[in-house]
Amino acid sequence: MKKEWTNLQKTGLFVVIAVLFTDMIMYSLLVPITPYLDQTYQPTSTMMGVLFSTYAVGLLIATPFLGRLSDKIGRKTPMLLGIFALIISTLLFIVAEHMWMLIIARFIQGVAAGASWTAGFALLADLFPGKSRGPIMGFALSAVSAGTLLGAPVGGWLFNLGGYQLPFIVTIVCNLLIFLVTLFLLKEPKRTPSQSQSGILSLLKVREVRWITAVILIGEGMITMLEPVLPVYAANNLSMDAQAIGLLFGVMTIAYSIFSPISGSLSSKYNSYKIMMIGLFWMALSLPFLVISTSMWVLVFAGIAIGGAAGFTLSPTLSALGEVVDGNGGDGDEYGTAYAFFNMLFAFAMIIGPLLGGVLTDMMTVPSAVYTSSLLMIIATGLLVRLMKKQKSYVSTK
Repeated sequence: MKKEWTNLQKTGLFVVIAVLFTDMIMYSLLVPITPYLDQTYQPTSTMMGVLFSTYAVGLLIATPFLGRLSDKIGRKTPMLLGIFALIISTLLFIVAEHMWMLIIARFIQGVAAGASWTAGFALLADLFPGKSRGPIMGFALSAVSAGTLLGAPVGGWLFNLGGYQLPFIVTIVCNLLIFLVTLFLLKEPKRTPSQSQSGILSLLKVREVRWITAVILIGEGMITMLEPVLPVYAANNLSMDAQAIGLLFGVMTIAYSIFSPISGSLSSKYNSYKIMMIGLFWMALSLPFLVISTSMWVLVFAGIAIGGAAGFTLSPTLSALGEVVDGNGGDGDEYGTAYAFFNMLFAFAMIIGPLLGGVLTDMMTVPSAVYTSSLLMIIATGLLVRLMKKQKSYVSTK
């Protein structure tokens, strides 16, 4: 008989889903507003790039501290701080008169994500132990995907409806409501605050964490590598306009959100590392279909396959990190540190992926770069499988 969720679990899951969803809405909200920012502030291309990359920088810098804070004082306070910081960031977007103010706002937004994401995932790990954790983590990643997918169209619609400030005003109202719900309704499960002085570097001493690190950097790095490359290729070779390109990335995100909970559920029954490896091979084999044909439908098929593979690959990393903390070499009360590390890896992939894509396409054509990436990904995944088999991570069973 399936065990019913407690009110504590229901409230915690609702709050975390709401926080992750609104954070990613705000993250992608800027995309349709970019032309307005370009006309209003007239930044250089470099400054516009700095604006978008500053989010990942803020996330990368703040996350280690916030992870340790979450382990020491609990999950609720860092989540409240994250929501409050996101509100401040959004207010700065409204009142900004110079480009540097927008960059500061985007940096604070990244810091806010470091707080709410780290504490949120740690709270889910606290609330949902054992086999129930995998599906829940997959569901949480689906909320991230949904926010990413809806942010741009919702932002564009609100911008057309009421001008530049309206998208940010609506976001502030939503975050104020989530802040109040978190403040008055969220209760944490009883736990002993961590007294350990170990941090992220000590996590890397655990071999399973090193496997997870490689999987996240390869999987997420490949997805972010496509972001600056694929739109230009689709526009130049398939005559796709901005709306069609947006729909292409939309179906990739939908596929990601569908396969994340499926993979999360499978990881609670089967070996998580096998599922990750299947996802990486799946992604690598799907990449060539992006450039193998001039048919838009083949490109859409490839986008669906790659988005699904990304969700299938990355979702098990969350539950696998929880397993490490539960007893495979980690401290039992250090979920915050573990998921801070997860956020750092994502932020690093968000920074390095687009740079790698730019370097490769400067050196060779886009099809050659994609074929090369696919081959390198197959080789890297094969090496990971070999190492895991040698050190028994891959062959262990649930």
